Amino acid sequence: MQLHEMDACALKEALARRETSSAELVRALIARRRDVDGRIGAFIARLDQQALQQAEAADRERQAAASVADLPPLHGLPITVKDNIDVAGTDSTLGIQARVGQPAQKDAVVVQELRHAGAILLGKTNVPQLLLVQETDNAIFGVTRNPWNSSRTPGGSSGGEAAALASGQTPLGIGTDIGGSLRIPAHFTGICALKPTLDRWSCRGMIGATDGQEMVRAQMGPMARSARDLWLLMQALNPARMSQLDPAVPPLPMGGPVAIKGLRIGYFVDDGFVTPCAGIQRAVRQAADALSAAGATLVEYQPPAAADLLYLWLAGMTADGARTVGKMLAGEPICRQLKVAHMMAKMPSPVRAAAAALLERKGERGLAGLLRAAGEKSVSEYWQLTAQRTALRRAEFDAWNARQLDAVLCPPHVLPALPIGSSGDLTLTLSYMFRYVLLNFPAGVVPVTRVRDDETTWTGPRGMFGDKCSEALRGSSGLPLGVQVVGRPNREDIVLSAMVAIEEAAQGQRDYPRTPIDPIAG
Repeated sequence: MQLHEMDACALKEALARRETSSAELVRALIARRRDVDGRIGAFIARLDQQALQQAEAADRERQAAASVADLPPLHGLPITVKDNIDVAGTDSTLGIQARVGQPAQKDAVVVQELRHAGAILLGKTNVPQLLLVQETDNAIFGVTRNPWNSSRTPGGSSGGEAAALASGQTPLGIGTDIGGSLRIPAHFTGICALKPTLDRWSCRGMIGATDGQEMVRAQMGPMARSARDLWLLMQALNPARMSQLDPAVPPLPMGGPVAIKGLRIGYFVDDGFVTPCAGIQRAVRQAADALSAAGATLVEYQPPAAADLLYLWLAGMTADGARTVGKMLAGEPICRQLKVAHMMAKMPSPVRAAAAALLERKGERGLAGLLRAAGEKSVSEYWQLTAQRTALRRAEFDAWNARQLDAVLCPPHVLPALPIGSSGDLTLTLSYMFRYVLLNFPAGVVPVTRVRDDETTWTGPRGMFGDKCSEALRGSSGLPLGVQVVGRPNREDIVLSAMVAIEEAAQGQRDYPRTPIDPIAG
């Protein structure tokens, strides 16, 4: 097995046994990037010289150490981070020209902690414009393509990170998530990701597009090719140290693996808003069987208020009438995937109401709901939205308590990886992602299977939205499919334990989406 094919835990073990060196590993990953990234477009900043110098220093430290147990947990392991996470001396562009040439003065808290844990930063990866699209494309760095099919997106907004991982250019990554931005790319590219509970990791030095908007907040989290690598990252970063640099972070230690036997896990294949494609439903059932075989009790569960949550997320995100985003986009070419949402948010209320009524008469209730939710709100309306969010969060918690649930297994999305350029019409596919950001439950995605030939036909609603889903599903055979595992707040240990159990069962199946993968032309 070549070095770029090994996951981080395997590389850590190889370094400990001195079967390889950090410098050899960094050189192998740089070579891999040169071989494949021209067809993918994942990297936007390359720190090769720094990385090699740090790797050589790590090798000297390893040689001098009395025991590898004395070394920090990520010692000598390479990692990449998403564009919007500050790294001293590099830009955090958010995919807009106005932020080019304004390098960060210091590292984000998580980057500081990664360095303290011994990680070596290889570079930064691409994002969509302002991080607000579920694919990765901007006018500065261009399109990032999915290694599984170059005509498909790796997702967004952590799409560059996912593409780099899935193609073997890095073993570990850090992304952010405000509406699925960690979990969508994981599902689309066949890797693993975890959106932790809010402030489990520090978000200082994480740059966003909606500064001051506190109803829906983004969270930083780990990405990797295996669930055990997510464990490695979550246990390597010290919350007590982060809490000294960020008052929002509670100094709660990350627990160890939890036994699956005895857990009560709810599951559903349809949230009642938009039914996922057949392949995703099959993936959830397959994962449920794996957890049951591992000793968990699986309980059918129907989550409350799916439509309300999606519209509430959009209402909160656009409450300023797109003024904040508009200032950031001033003079910038707006990417085609963002234009529709931006236009909806800026539209005068009477125009939006009239357009929504017209769509509803045509049977497009979902799209009409998006229009009604978007747009400027008064302060009192915004407070009402925040109160509604809190009530829904408590209702979800009460529903879990009523069923005595430790975790929930569900779809991550409605579709597999989308065709490049199509995401602007498919916001309604995101109810499964928006839910757990708005409610602040930790949620992870783990790959399970791939789309089969007989699963490429859309059987959901017709009309404008349904037709777009049908187009997206056509030709999707072979694409990866993940499932989403959700836990109670601050119970990332249960989420990751369930993900490992699902992963171990899925890896033995013929259609498991193994990564890294050499880029496939679409």
